[in-house]
Amino acid sequence: MFDELFNNFQNFIISKAQEVLKELEKPLIIPEAAEPFVVIRRFTIADSTITKGGIRTLGETWEVEAYENNTQRFLTNSNDPLRNVILFEVPEPDVQECVLACQFNAKALNTEKSIAVSLGLRRPTESGTMRRTSWGTGVSPTENFHPHKVRAYFKKEANAATIQIGVQFESSGILEIRDIELLQAPVKAQS
Repeated sequence: MFDELFNNFQNFIISKAQEVLKELEKPLIIPEAAEPFVVIRRFTIADSTITKGGIRTLGETWEVEAYENNTQRFLTNSNDPLRNVILFEVPEPDVQECVLACQFNAKALNTEKSIAVSLGLRRPTESGTMRRTSWGTGVSPTENFHPHKVRAYFKKEANAATIQIGVQFESSGILEIRDIELLQAPVKAQS
């Protein structure tokens, strides 16, 4: 009897944990886009990056280094990246909801791990802190530029969002990135 009671309790806990996990995943699910995507912003080297140190331009390319001002940072035992760089910020789109996409060409050099490029939404909360939701893609070490695209879901809320394009380093290295475009498409109607 005790084993049956224990198994029922264990199954109850597992089912509740799965429900909570599904609720936590909802904001990260990106609905299908009603393509085509429309370019809403192209970034050029004339655009100033938000993060200043450790970034330089080479022709039409931004070169982003893992170490700002060539000073090494030491990893802590946290899950924080070695360095988080914010390339660009733009105001939220003037639509109720949409699928956003950031497409670019990039290559990663002299790195042990892939370098993440993210598209995120940053919103102020009622408590005065910032809530950040982001989606990313990894750029693996390569000698040639390759096209990449990362998508995000935007839905208008009471607190206006800022759209951020960022880079996260997990190890030393250099990211060369160019042809950065921010696109949007309406959310495909559910059938």
